Amino acid sequence: MHRCGSGFLLTLAISFVAAFTGCLGNSSSNPGNGGVSSITLSPSFTLSLETGGTQGFSASAKDALGRPILGLNIQFIVGVPAGVTTAAPLSVANNGSACAGTWDPSGTECTSGTPGIALVTAVANGVSSPTTWVYVHQHIASIQIKNAESQDPQYDCFSQGQTWLYQAIAYNSNGLDITGSVGPISWLPSNPSVVTATPTVPQNQPTVLNQVQTTARIPGITQLFASVSGATSAPFPYTTCLIKAVYLQIGGQNTAGNSITVNNGGSVPVTAIAVDTLCGVASNIALGSRPLTWSTTNPEVIAFGSTTNTTGSNTASARANLGGATLTASCSPPSCNIGLPGVTPSGQLVPSLPVYASDYDSAHPPPATPPPTQSYCQVPDLTKAYGSIAVNVTSASTSKVPTYNAWAATTDCADLVGCTSALFSLAPTTSGTNAVGTIVNLPRTPNSMMFNHQSSARVYLGSDEGLMYVDVSATSPSVVEVSSASTPCYVSLCGKVLTISNDGKQAVVSDTVSTPSQVYIFNSSSSTSSAVGLIIPGETATTAAFSPDQLKLFILTNLGNLYVYSTVDALTSVQLAPSATDIAFSADGSFAYVAGTPAGSVSAYSTCSLPNVASVDLQGIATSSTPLKLFPSPVLPLPSVQTENGVDYLWATQNILALEQPNTNQGTSIELLTAQFRQDPILYQNPLQFTCNVPKVSLNAAPQPIDLGQGKFTPIYSQLVNDGAQMIIVGHGIPAVLLFNVSDGTTKSVPLSGSPATGCPQCAGNSFPLSASASTDGSQVYVAACDQYPNNDQTKPCAAGSVHIVNTCGVVPCNAPPALAEGDFQQVPYVNINDANNPNMCNNQGTNAPVCLPNLVAIRPQ
Repeated sequence: MHRCGSGFLLTLAISFVAAFTGCLGNSSSNPGNGGVSSITLSPSFTLSLETGGTQGFSASAKDALGRPILGLNIQFIVGVPAGVTTAAPLSVANNGSACAGTWDPSGTECTSGTPGIALVTAVANGVSSPTTWVYVHQHIASIQIKNAESQDPQYDCFSQGQTWLYQAIAYNSNGLDITGSVGPISWLPSNPSVVTATPTVPQNQPTVLNQVQTTARIPGITQLFASVSGATSAPFPYTTCLIKAVYLQIGGQNTAGNSITVNNGGSVPVTAIAVDTLCGVASNIALGSRPLTWSTTNPEVIAFGSTTNTTGSNTASARANLGGATLTASCSPPSCNIGLPGVTPSGQLVPSLPVYASDYDSAHPPPATPPPTQSYCQVPDLTKAYGSIAVNVTSASTSKVPTYNAWAATTDCADLVGCTSALFSLAPTTSGTNAVGTIVNLPRTPNSMMFNHQSSARVYLGSDEGLMYVDVSATSPSVVEVSSASTPCYVSLCGKVLTISNDGKQAVVSDTVSTPSQVYIFNSSSSTSSAVGLIIPGETATTAAFSPDQLKLFILTNLGNLYVYSTVDALTSVQLAPSATDIAFSADGSFAYVAGTPAGSVSAYSTCSLPNVASVDLQGIATSSTPLKLFPSPVLPLPSVQTENGVDYLWATQNILALEQPNTNQGTSIELLTAQFRQDPILYQNPLQFTCNVPKVSLNAAPQPIDLGQGKFTPIYSQLVNDGAQMIIVGHGIPAVLLFNVSDGTTKSVPLSGSPATGCPQCAGNSFPLSASASTDGSQVYVAACDQYPNNDQTKPCAAGSVHIVNTCGVVPCNAPPALAEGDFQQVPYVNINDANNPNMCNNQGTNAPVCLPNLVAIRPQ
């Protein structure tokens, strides 16, 4: 393989243009030319025409000021190149109609002539147009693309920036090569992002017009086409060598490790090194242009300002929220490893090919069977790199832990006709003032509530009548309905909000109203595209999670099926078990942890897929009980080395906390799991590999689960916070916030205060949680609770409720303003800011309407 010089296609307007069989005028204006300054002939430059074919020519003239000259007598002159002694193979009538042969006396019937080259010029008042070259040729039966180099390509793909020459051969119906008579060949790749195709003329060979110089661009597969005179070649496969591996460093430093602590408001620079299957096999050669997707596992804590670029570096900004997250990068379609899913050069239909970042150590390089290193490859300075970067966002020692605000809503309207419910903001106060802030009327009764993770501005509210959202940062927030009509549901997007993508652009809604059941994916970044609707007959989506790069959406249903959706692959499914409960993705995004597959276990399923396989079951581990929720830790130990068959491999490690439902031997518990995983790079092979190497995963469980000490209860909210050091659990029927310390396995509780509506000390402990939301650092927990059931009978309608603002101490310092000790700091009942005597969150229900109380709550990211 070698580099080849490229040149622009010559029009062959060389020295022999003056030797025509007809008479040519002067191309410059002169006195007495009637003011003609220029003549334009169309078609211009070159034209390829089959013998017996026709073509219309036209010409126009302009004066020296560029104004058109009308009514001018323009002649069409036909000639042949210098040195040609035969007659021109083209005749042009006075009206500009050209015949690739000769016209009959009436000028209406064209008789086929012989192949050759004709030169056509338009002349008026002694001024000539530029010459159009007309290539008259026999019928083109086929065009074939072939190698034009002195040797065949050594490999089946080309590394980024590598050039190669190809040529197109035209054949007539008898299989004879007629390339020399057809004129310049046009070249077009089906995807110009993968390869640049520039027509070129070999040096000192001006009549060779069938060659193209290709330059490899973005990794992917495409097809190259050659065409002339209405004939097009069969597709010719072309591959820019695919990215086989991605390695990450903090700021490009080999010694920086895979974790960093940064103050809120700070930033973390990340460098990505991408290598392809050809250059990268031998010595991990870095690509110059790296079309990567940048991801975070917790955008409320830290996120990249731009999720895609080709520079190989990006900076993640830490937000005001404290806590932990992991950063990673991947080669994810459709912008990387382009053309997949698609048809490979061998004709195989394959799915998309994402490549997730992996660990690298020059002392233990990945095994490979490389071709020789090429001269155009550049070796990067790569000693150590990682698949994920763990980030702990803290506050400066002189700063106080942030105060977190929340919004609350009610479900108590229960879709009654004419009933509108309230959505209100609340924040801690110390002066005794009303903690209720802005109030927004909701035209539909919400059933779910979730803030956009990436932005602090928007909160989504699901309802049986359609999706709503409120941009709470507006001066006067108001409700936006995806559709003002409540039917049909696939337009209004009825249902519960299950999840929001990490980039904040997509919200997933499970429709439990319609038959058949559906899942809607609402894209907030597009004002024109409608939501994607996925029909899941006879099933209801219960939980969903996006992969960190947003490439795949995993959806679990009540019947135990896993549906895998992406914008580049068809919707597919994997049969799991009805006991499946939760999904959470690994730090690098290469696979997902799935709980309850089967009951009493956790399994790993690949993000990338193989042909006809939605996701690969990588490995499972038995647990003491079926987990309700899974929480991968943002803390990442350094990769470990394991030897297999005499070869060293690097394995990443991630701990997972499984919140488990009680069984006969234990109450509600937490089980500590450990996942070790690695990704083997895609190796060069012939034929090329166009499907992923699914990660290798090993799951292990601690010998015994840790009982939370509260007996058997059903959690209504749980979240891993504070860089994975603590878990917040709020349970049904337990009047407290539970704090689980991950490091020592202990649990403490912060009791909820009694009802502020009664003001009686004996009511303490009678508040029962309905929903909750914790800050990312765990310093504050908002709990929507019923504070008074008649006679403490929880089967009866709640008589009084509030949102409890709880400060926590233990793992996190208790310096969150207001700087009070651990405890239920403030209880906020709904109070209409325009009517202090109105505690009812529902309107338009008459004087005897039941009281609607806050039972949905969500902390606003900041």
